[in-house]
Amino acid sequence: MLPFDVDIYLFIIIILDLLSIAIMIFKEQKRPSSIMVWSLLFIVLPIAGFVLYVFIGKGPSLKKQRAFYLKMQKDKNLASSTLDDNLNKFKNLNISKQQHINDIVEFNAKYNLAAVAIYNEVIIYTDIAKQYNDMISDILNAKKSINILYFIYKTDSVGTRLRDILVQKAKEGIDIKLVVDDIGSMSADNKFFKSLIDNGAEVLRFLQGKWKYLNFNINYRNHRKMVVIDDSIAYTGGANIGNEYMNKGKIPWRDTHMRVTGDGVALINLRFLKDYSYVTHKDVTTYVLAKPKHNITNILPMQLISSGPDVANEEIKQTYIKLIYNAKERIWIQTPYYIPDESFADAVSTAVKSGVDVRIMIPEKPDKKLVYYATKSYASDMAKLGATVYFYPAFIHSKTLIVDDDICSLGTFNIDVRSFKLHFELTNLMYGKDITSKMADIFLDDAKKSSVMDTEYVNMQSKNEKFMQAIMRLFAPIF
Repeated sequence: MLPFDVDIYLFIIIILDLLSIAIMIFKEQKRPSSIMVWSLLFIVLPIAGFVLYVFIGKGPSLKKQRAFYLKMQKDKNLASSTLDDNLNKFKNLNISKQQHINDIVEFNAKYNLAAVAIYNEVIIYTDIAKQYNDMISDILNAKKSINILYFIYKTDSVGTRLRDILVQKAKEGIDIKLVVDDIGSMSADNKFFKSLIDNGAEVLRFLQGKWKYLNFNINYRNHRKMVVIDDSIAYTGGANIGNEYMNKGKIPWRDTHMRVTGDGVALINLRFLKDYSYVTHKDVTTYVLAKPKHNITNILPMQLISSGPDVANEEIKQTYIKLIYNAKERIWIQTPYYIPDESFADAVSTAVKSGVDVRIMIPEKPDKKLVYYATKSYASDMAKLGATVYFYPAFIHSKTLIVDDDICSLGTFNIDVRSFKLHFELTNLMYGKDITSKMADIFLDDAKKSSVMDTEYVNMQSKNEKFMQAIMRLFAPIF
């Protein structure tokens, strides 16, 4: 005999489920599709559904909402300090005479408060071990400051090597600010970073939980990756810190990252400082106003677009949608997850139907099997419409977009609901034929190694495969 009345406990769970639905409707104002999926989950699995909602569905607390609002206001104030006369300078360049580029640059300047960085040099990495070694070399040569933010920082040999080098630089008196996401970098605790903290570095955790190993904010994670050295060199892209990103993990891995020198470093550093300010509540205006010094004359305009749960506009998604609708020749996408919402899916479908060359590259080897079923379901839709869908023979973690022959993007942004709305993300839009050609060559080289999801493949999938795709697609709004 159970020591409690099961009916009473079940009644309590049902009440909690109903309250959760009310919160979704009136407080969080979730999309109807998301509310319907959660309601179905509560009906089928009332207890498990409520537990899942607490960990992955619940919106930010009132306290977090106020903090997000203050962060948004601070972000706008800091952004305004960088929106100087660069936009006018850009309009005088030959590249701006192409109306579609001018249109997207102005859109981002107004809608996203995204400043334009004109003079830049960029190195694109597909070998993350090479990127890591170059970054370590730049860090070893640092003379003033090292700012770092990672979603995932692992305590394996790669993470340990970086920590030990940072300790060495801290002993030299270099100003080190390290921010890691509390959930993504759960294993990298203060004990792991003790030697770094003891030598004067700031080590901070983004949206830290109240208890050491229990954080109820599994959503609203900082998925960005940024390293800024001496305000003159920056790294960003898809790769975190860990052995698997060097292709030394359980599954083969392919990622894309970038090194930036020039005006664009200030944009990446500004993004870091905004996140650092949110964690520390410090005023970073004096850092922002410091202009980087460099001798680069290469014209490679770029804008850094960021989005997250602290804003309501889904800036990166809306920018991508605008680019997709404006595309005339091609849209090439690399993403580890392809789980678009209705608006994004409609934009890509319209492009395919308009005769645009749409190519989407997804992994052949997933890191999350259940999520992969949803990715294959949406990718199958694209293949049926006439898009070319590639299976890269590894887990491809790259987050890239190529539009026509003069706009490309590289950042941390996945094509899924979590990146659209629930995670803090960034991407770098770059303008020009040379950089876009380099990105296109990388895509084509990857395509040579890949297989194609054609209509025959879609039709020959087993009944179990199709069933799992249908089920996981149903739950896609809560991923």
